Parts: sequence; structure tokens; C-alpha cells
Amino acid sequence: MRTPERVLIVAGGTGGHILPATAFGSWIGERYPAVKVSYMSGRRPVELDIYRSLKIEPIAVDASGSPLGAPPGERLTRWKDLMRSFGQAAAFVRRDPPDLCVAFGGYVSAAAVLSSFLGRIPVVAHEQNALAGKVTLWARRLGARVASGWGRCDPLPHSGFTPVGVPVRPLPGMSRETAAGKLLPGLRLGDGPVVAVMTGSLGSGTLTGIIGQLSGLSEFASWNFLVIDPGAEEPQAASRNLIRLPRSWDIAPLFNLADILVTRGGASTLAEAQASGIPVVVVPWRGASGDHQMKNALEMAKAGPAEIFDETTGVWSLASMLANMSSHCAPDRKDIGKKMYNASTNICARLWSFCCAFLEGRD
Repeated sequence: MRTPERVLIVAGGTGGHILPATAFGSWIGERYPAVKVSYMSGRRPVELDIYRSLKIEPIAVDASGSPLGAPPGERLTRWKDLMRSFGQAAAFVRRDPPDLCVAFGGYVSAAAVLSSFLGRIPVVAHEQNALAGKVTLWARRLGARVASGWGRCDPLPHSGFTPVGVPVRPLPGMSRETAAGKLLPGLRLGDGPVVAVMTGSLGSGTLTGIIGQLSGLSEFASWNFLVIDPGAEEPQAASRNLIRLPRSWDIAPLFNLADILVTRGGASTLAEAQASGIPVVVVPWRGASGDHQMKNALEMAKAGPAEIFDETTGVWSLASMLANMSSHCAPDRKDIGKKMYNASTNICARLWSFCCAFLEGRD
């Protein structure tokens, strides 16, 4: 099987694209240290913040997001940024041509895919969601091969993609006391289940409000609710059993504490939850493009243990789901590090084999 010597990994926009991309790149670096891995991203602060939190300095081009969904006042600027990004990506590909481009999404991927196509460089598009994005579909029309995170990649037929899974980070295991201290020094949790709530990159006032009501019910007095709230500047106790935590790209402490995860339907978070074995209540954001978070949630529910919560149904519906989920809580979370390591290894190995087989087939 042919192994590439230089790989360009492209991902931008959100952590949902970037974190799987960097997980795959890190795996390559550990298993194949002779392979040169480069990363390309957009220049938005959140993108660079994620990369730099992982001690990665990407090649940054000017793609700043979708010009199609931008407010009218920003569309022209985004189109100009996107056009400049094509030239910047093409210059990099000419200067240091990779043997393979692996595109994980975000509009920066469009620049890299076109530049690779014009430079006759093979492209693999990894689609994390159960609904293929515009860049993935466009890349496939240009001859890219599609690897998918789930067994569904609408609207592509089953012959049009290969399921490999979503690359996940091999999160380390740690004791309950260590994990709690990393989240908030001196944090003491009650004896009840720990519910970790991830409200998405933009947060959710509705979901946060429902969790606040839930934490005040007598039935959940002994439970612990840890809410990731992008609006929180520092950890703070909102009540006796409800802690608001600022966004962090290191979720290892949260996952080591969580008995149940309540989360939006982003593909990378669901993949990490699945890998860890944590029971999940998925709250799809219905405003997501093509309702892809609901499609992700439906795929997650097939694997279980997972349920889908419609936040418009209110607190009592979620209360019932959490009560049911508590029976699935693992009595011992010490093996989370091993689970995450094995999942990361297996998924990345499948994607690598897919990439190498594609290269060999082109020879």
C-alpha cells in the first residue's frame, strides 16, 4: 500500500471540523514520523485559537466563512476573502506540493481542494456529518474520494462514500478528584450523577434555562450539573448543584466526570461521546444547515445509549430522559482513557488505510 510522504490537512470554521482533523494529523505523526503533515485554516480568531491550543501553527489563508449565508453587509467581504484564499492556497501547493490533501471542511477547504485539483494532487474529503456539506459535494464532483463519519452521508448513495468514523482525540483518563480540580479548584461534587451540558459554540439560552429549572427540582437535588456556557468568563456556582464553566478546548476533565452528557448534535462531540461510552441526550440545533444536527442525532441514537430531546418540550421531558439515562451510568469511569485511545487508533487507522488505498489506485 502506498504511503504519502507529505500530507496537507485542511480544516477551518469550527472545532467540529478542526478537532477531528488535528486528531488525525497527530495520529499520523505518532505512527509515521517520516510523513510531513501540514495544516491549513482560515484566519478567524476562533480557528487559530483552537490550533494554537494544540500547539499547532497552521498555514492561514483569508477564507472567513460562507459568503452565501452571510449578512448582506458582509457578503462582498467574504467573497473577496474567499477569492484571495484560492490564490494563497495555490501558492502554497506550488511551493510545497503535498502527495495528498485531506479536507475536513469549512470554507477554507474549497480553496485547498481547487488548488489540489489544479495541481493534480489527490484529495480525500472527510465528511463528519450525516449530511454532506457543500464543499464535500463539490470536491466529489472534482474527483475527490469521500470518507464519512457515519453510515449515512446524504444525499450521496452508499456507493459514493466509505464510512470510517469521525477521528477523536485520545483523551487521558484521570481520577474524579483530579478532573474536578482541573475544572474548578476546590470543586466538591455531590454523590448523585454528574450531567455535563455542552450548549454549542454559540451557547443556548433556552437549554441553559431548562437545565437551571431542572437543577432546582427536588428529584435532582443530589445530582450535579456542569454547564459549558460560552458566555461565562470564569467558573462559577450558579446554585448548590449547578456550575457554569467557560468554554475550553480541553474536555478531558469534563468527560472524566460525566455520567451523562447533554449536548448539541455536532458530529465531533457525538463521536467523542460514543467513543467514551458516556450515555448521551442529544439536543439538535434545528437551525443547522440542512438540519444536519438532527441527522447526526438519529445516527447516534442507533448506536445508543442515546436519546433525542426537543428543547421546545420543556423541563419535564428532559427530566424523564435523564432519569432513564441514569440506569446506563457506568459504575466505574477509570477505563475512559483506554476507550478513547482505542477508538482514536481504530478510526484514524481506517481513514489512513482509505487514503493510502486511494493513492495506490491512482498509480
